[in-house]
Amino acid sequence: MLQQWRNGFSPKIRAFVCLPFVRRRLRRGKNVLNKLPLIKEIILCGLYTTPEKFEPSGWRKLRNIVQWTPFFQTYKKQRYPWVQLAGHQGNFKAGPEQGTVLKKLCPKEEDCFRVLMKDVLRPYVPQYKGQVTSEDGECKYIYLQLQDLLSDFNQPCVMDCKVGVRTYLEEELSKAKEKPKLRKDMYEKMIQIDPDAPSEEEHKAKGVTKPRYMVWRETISSTATLGFRIEGIKKSDGTSTKDFKTTKSRQQIKQAFREFVNGFQHAMPRYIHRLQAIRATLECSDFFQTHEVIGSSLLFVHDHYHASVWLIDFAKTVGLPENQKIDHRSTWTVGNHEDGYLIGINNLIDIFTELDAEMAVETSLTPSSASSSASLSPKRNLSESALEDTASGSMMREGEVVLETIKPAKVATVADTQPTHSPIEAGSTAEQPSTSLCAAAKATEEKEPVDGSQEAR
Repeated sequence: MLQQWRNGFSPKIRAFVCLPFVRRRLRRGKNVLNKLPLIKEIILCGLYTTPEKFEPSGWRKLRNIVQWTPFFQTYKKQRYPWVQLAGHQGNFKAGPEQGTVLKKLCPKEEDCFRVLMKDVLRPYVPQYKGQVTSEDGECKYIYLQLQDLLSDFNQPCVMDCKVGVRTYLEEELSKAKEKPKLRKDMYEKMIQIDPDAPSEEEHKAKGVTKPRYMVWRETISSTATLGFRIEGIKKSDGTSTKDFKTTKSRQQIKQAFREFVNGFQHAMPRYIHRLQAIRATLECSDFFQTHEVIGSSLLFVHDHYHASVWLIDFAKTVGLPENQKIDHRSTWTVGNHEDGYLIGINNLIDIFTELDAEMAVETSLTPSSASSSASLSPKRNLSESALEDTASGSMMREGEVVLETIKPAKVATVADTQPTHSPIEAGSTAEQPSTSLCAAAKATEEKEPVDGSQEAR
């Protein structure tokens, strides 16, 4: 390519073509040497030199490296994939501080984070560090600066599960019903997944209304039946898939979970433990009791030594109308604002517990010993376990403090001693926590720092 460039054009023509582009980039303070080999060739040949006033700083060089390699970040001499399994592309970018990420501003989501930083759920959501104004080309955008949940993991496996029996607000449905019109784009999306889904009239019109599409979309996945659906999975080798639109049955979900944790069996009891703690904390949370949680996800992350779960995505989470109360587990009908969030949490715990027991049998272990092997799995030796104990000290988060206070008894440790009071049974639902349990959780949370400027571990 470079040889054709040299032979086909004289140096003056090459400079004439490329110098305006170079000047524009240098005027914006951006590095051009890593952008195009042809521009690099011209500059290195002496046709144009970089003025000293535009010499980029060390941080600007790092920022440009991140900008021009959007799928990888470099922090702590550790390279890990940049992951966005769901949502609109381009909403995220690297944060200005190590261990942070920027997400485009959504006022509703920012309001939620401000409340969550003072709620008992704080240990289970990304830390909010305020607003940041950042340039994107010639435009400036306002971003939310959040804790990067992947920064403490090495080659992590990541799964995004959207929780709830619906992913649209009631007001979205009512607005769509006010002025219904046929949407060709939604019809095409529908027939791509299931050509028989549209009715005969919709096939003739080659269009469907938005309310029709919104309700249909939830029924083809496990959202309507299990209260959650898988949005995407990324493996430690970098491969990822989002092909879960029609993953609906319990067995299909369990198989997807099995593939997700394959080779990382130590993650199973930790996921169960964390989900149980999240469920107990949700029951005590003032935020959860006063909000309709729609379109929110649970982010599952594990590597060879650690595993954890967080609540993310609150762009569609809104406060309930005055004097309106919901229990997050009742059947949704238009007007009652039920979101089915606890239905999804309960089914996630049940499926993970069933899978943990099945995998324990497959490895010739009992379910109790499989759960108690969180620090020493049969596939790891003693030196690896010792390494994990050392590393996990730096990974302890505020959530573990609250967890010790409010966590339900783990299945693994009470299965033998309390056979008649097992907290997790197939198809069971969470019991309401006692007043003392909620009080203990809130008392523990009050001791936690709420300064948003605290560095993420």
